Amino acid sequence: MKKTVTAATAAALMIALTLQTGAGAVHAATAQPAATKSAVSADVSAKTKHANAIYNHMMELLKKPAKQAEALAYMEKNMYQVTPYQAMLMALKMENAENANLEAWNQKFYKDNVQRSLMKLMKQGDDLTSLINKTSDKNLKTLFKGARDSGYRLETAEGMFYLVLDYPRFQKVRPYVTNDIKSYIDIMTAETKNRFANDAALSISWQEVIKRAQTQEAFVKSYPKSNRVTQVKALYQLYLSISMNGLNNTPMFDYDSKKIDPKAKAALEAAVSKGNPATSGYLKRIKGFLDVVNKNKDTLTPEVRNYINSALK
Repeated sequence: MKKTVTAATAAALMIALTLQTGAGAVHAATAQPAATKSAVSADVSAKTKHANAIYNHMMELLKKPAKQAEALAYMEKNMYQVTPYQAMLMALKMENAENANLEAWNQKFYKDNVQRSLMKLMKQGDDLTSLINKTSDKNLKTLFKGARDSGYRLETAEGMFYLVLDYPRFQKVRPYVTNDIKSYIDIMTAETKNRFANDAALSISWQEVIKRAQTQEAFVKSYPKSNRVTQVKALYQLYLSISMNGLNNTPMFDYDSKKIDPKAKAALEAAVSKGNPATSGYLKRIKGFLDVVNKNKDTLTPEVRNYINSALK
């Protein structure tokens, strides 16, 4: 009897041990995801801290105009490590800094000796990098390199050389920003690479004028709360005016005969026929413009002028 009890007790102990081991195994199995979750959480936290550190460091650099070139290089190198929202802010604050310091940089280029040197050096297709390689003047090299590295590019109009923001360079950080700023960068890149005017004359086709106006209108519709919607609205207003007025040296209506430019009119008509004025404020205004122009036999009359003024309000 005693052996039976001992055997039973031993069996019970074995069962208890087995259950304990099983329970321990289950516990370990359930503990593994918790550990993994903790590790993931720690990794996310570390990445967040790292992204914040990058963002904050760039903001510190931008406080000093002398650090603008360093800030731009730092942004381009590290943008991929921050969130799209932080990337958006970094890009726009960089743009703000470039705009704020543009006049000071241009004053350096407006000096007579710099302008004279540029007249001798500059050939079609040259940019600041090629000019750095062309000149042997150390002061000019430093000036050109400083402007380029600070985010500017060289332009010329009416015999004057001056700097503008190098928006095509923002394409380097475009993949990391929010969708609205991706579109904004594209809009401003087009403006920079192929300016709409030169010496008050249209330097792009009428078709390109229409295309840009429609792109700008689409931006305003898609991103009404974007940080850059005000800038795009202003650009759109400019292109809407060009679409009906032209420019001083490329007028929509001939100064003497008051007749409309036939190529411009044909481009506008094609846009209206291909598009939908019912869903586009731009095309709706252009259709109204064409209607009143046809009514007045392609001539700029007070009625046509009144329509243009009304459409631009």
